Amino acid sequence: MAKSLDYREDQLFLSPGDPMPPVPVRPPQSQEAMGMDIKDYLRVLRTRKWWILFAILSGVAASVGITLSMTPSYVAKATIFINVQSAGDSAFARGQYALQRADSYPQLIGDPTLLAAVARRVDADVSVNELRRALSATNPEDTVLIVITASAPQAQQAADLANAAAPLLAARIGELENSDPKTLLVTPEISVPASAPDDPVSPRKTVNLALGLICGLSLGMVLALFVDKVDPRILRPADAERVTGLPVLGIVRGSDDRRERGRRDNGYRQLLSGLLLANDGDLPQRLLVLSDPKAPSVDAVELGQTLASMGRKSVIMQSREGAIEPGEVAEHPGLCQVLAGQATLTEALIEMIHVPMGYLAAGEPAAGLRRYDVFRRISPLIEELERSYDVVVILAAMGAQPIDGAVVAAHCDGVLLTTRQKKSTVRALRRTLEDLAAVRSGATGLVMLRHPRRRIRPRQG
Repeated sequence: MAKSLDYREDQLFLSPGDPMPPVPVRPPQSQEAMGMDIKDYLRVLRTRKWWILFAILSGVAASVGITLSMTPSYVAKATIFINVQSAGDSAFARGQYALQRADSYPQLIGDPTLLAAVARRVDADVSVNELRRALSATNPEDTVLIVITASAPQAQQAADLANAAAPLLAARIGELENSDPKTLLVTPEISVPASAPDDPVSPRKTVNLALGLICGLSLGMVLALFVDKVDPRILRPADAERVTGLPVLGIVRGSDDRRERGRRDNGYRQLLSGLLLANDGDLPQRLLVLSDPKAPSVDAVELGQTLASMGRKSVIMQSREGAIEPGEVAEHPGLCQVLAGQATLTEALIEMIHVPMGYLAAGEPAAGLRRYDVFRRISPLIEELERSYDVVVILAAMGAQPIDGAVVAAHCDGVLLTTRQKKSTVRALRRTLEDLAAVRSGATGLVMLRHPRRRIRPRQG
């Protein structure tokens, strides 16, 4: 039987002499208070893997798109060997002279006259500035070699530019150095002509793809942690147990999943079995099922049928809006009318012979029904139902008006919290537990409403 309580507006107080009710289970500290360890990071990565996969695919797609939009660049190289001849000097002296002079020759590649001659030779419609960016020359350290590098969007075009610039640069070097050929003769020779390259030097597809993969993975991990921080939803039973410290007694379909009605659902049998284990083998005579006011609750018919299969005749008392079937209890008095004194329990109670079970709909909101009246009259109403039924199941919602789930919880010996898979938030669960703790009521366990399966509609015609 329910304990004697004195009611004050928005608060419940024990009367003198009443035993102290059991202290509700306190949920563990939040992640913000405890911090995150390696297990928390692994959990986030596992539960938010679709965000990570989406970020990885986005990064790879972006890298592929950028790579395809870039103009390829091919590089071809031609090599000039500087040969110095002097009748009065030794071979060592001629080599030293070539080494000293070779360092100044690469700068001649930017001569506008030379570049214009290259453009005429390759018969290309390019400006001198474009050729200056496409051609370059270097002198490898401690060598008498001049390496001419040409870049172009096509492989053969790059080779043609390098092979056109190399003899012109060699001729220009000869003109400047051979003022007195009898004394000193500098002979630039093309030792290695340029050939068309097989692969472009940019874009580097493999590198870009790897960068896109790494960036996508990094972004995905940050995004997963951010989503888990700002929108922590209950994705699995383990998430609900971790947040509340309560066991998940069953995973069932909700009242909104009417398409699955009629199919056998072992989830409700598992729910009642878990409830028996959590309650030391006894089934609570007054069972409260709390859910969000805007979310579906458990399937009342399925729950009543499962109780009937266990030999328990139940009555479902709907203290929140909604009915077993839309229109089934239209213009029929409900719980609100009974509590307001506008109808009797006999008039409002519906007997479902085929289950068997009783059903008391919420009814239309009654004018003038206060929370005070609900608190004073709900216990005698439950006692009257207990004379005819083995189990009284109350479907309620926290914060609903005028029938608040917290008020009803004070008259029940078993409380189940419902959480919607992929819908309910951690914040909502914790707030419900805090509301229960405020009236010194504890939850027995959790019920997870699984996500309804989508029905594939057949094509017309």
